[in-house]
Amino acid sequence: MRKMFLLLSISFILSACAASQPLIKPTSSGYPEGIFRNTSIDRISSKIMDGCTSNGLIIYEATSNQVVCGKTMSGMEAVLGQLVVGNSYSTTPERKVRFSIFQQGNDVKVVAHEWMESQMAFGQIRRQPLGANHQKNSLQQFLFSLGAE
Repeated sequence: MRKMFLLLSISFILSACAASQPLIKPTSSGYPEGIFRNTSIDRISSKIMDGCTSNGLIIYEATSNQVVCGKTMSGMEAVLGQLVVGNSYSTTPERKVRFSIFQQGNDVKVVAHEWMESQMAFGQIRRQPLGANHQKNSLQQFLFSLGAE
């Protein structure tokens, strides 16, 4: 009961914080996205991987149409993440981002999805989407920093 109350309290606090910040770029998908003009998927994929590693993230997966990068959470973020997706027997949560990359004519479109995950004691992975406005804005700023419109 105590854990449930704590989770509800944390969810309420996080929801209140998320609602207070407007999105810097509302999109039709609801996720951060960007258009890179007159380029190729390979070039944008490389830019994303370079941006991830430059920001201290690990590349977990890179295919022709997606890049997944992330980082193990630490400090209070890890404690809160552990409460949301794990338990005392699970791994420290990781924050991950999947960049879906696809060609649109001469341009390349990228859509970003962020989540946290933890592996439980018997190997199952628990995931929780991250979609607060400040998190979306941070990803949107990342895409802008790479040259997206």
